[in-house]
Amino acid sequence: MSQSEMGFRTAPFGFRREDVLDFIEVEADRRSALEEKLNKAEQERARILQEKDEADRAAQALIADRDRMLQEEQAKEQTIVSLKAQVRQAQDEAEQAKQEIQTLKSRLEEAQSALDHVRADNAELISKCAEYDEARARLAEIELCAHGRAEEIQQRAEHDACSLVGEAEQMAERLLAAIEHTKESYRQALAAAERENAKANAQAAEALTQLDEIMTGLRGRMSGTAPEPKPQAAKPEKPVHKTEAKPVVHTEEKPACPMREKPTLAQLLGALRGNK
Repeated sequence: MSQSEMGFRTAPFGFRREDVLDFIEVEADRRSALEEKLNKAEQERARILQEKDEADRAAQALIADRDRMLQEEQAKEQTIVSLKAQVRQAQDEAEQAKQEIQTLKSRLEEAQSALDHVRADNAELISKCAEYDEARARLAEIELCAHGRAEEIQQRAEHDACSLVGEAEQMAERLLAAIEHTKESYRQALAAAERENAKANAQAAEALTQLDEIMTGLRGRMSGTAPEPKPQAAKPEKPVHKTEAKPVVHTEEKPACPMREKPTLAQLLGALRGNK
């Protein structure tokens, strides 16, 4: 930049101080303006870079959305193909259903014809329904009466059965008591017989001892008075032997006297009936 362009006016020893100061001030203002523009340009550049990053991210998101949409489109195409197959199958089934409906219609017509015949037959049977209903009413009444009679008979039978069971239980108790009483009588009779038997045995033993003593004394006397026994002297020995035998026989038969004959079951039941 030349001096004329800077606007410096000359002075005796150089440039004029006011011109230099004005130039510096102007340059400072211009520099400040340039720095401000530069800062704005930097801010604009940063904003543009940020917008570029955002645009890149948006582009990536759009690419991802595009890929997702492509996948969805492919899935939709597959779904459409499957739906088309299902539609074709449904059409085939509908055609088959139409044929079945036609067959059912023909069958329905046949059934309607049969129904007309049945209605014609029922018209004849309707006249007999009243008689049947009346007979059924009479039958129901008879059945009700029979049911009531059966319940009455059953209740009476149950009551009689309970009475019979009670009487049988009482009779069984009395029979058991009588049997127990008979058993006790048998026990007492057996004990008495055993006591009588023991007493008879003792008496027999005592009688035998006395007879032995008498016979011993008689033998001693006979041996001391007569050297040779005579037939007449032998006669007293026979009564002695007879006397000796009689207590033995009496002793053996005596225990049988107090024993009672064992009653039979018929006699026991007769006695129980007599007690009753």
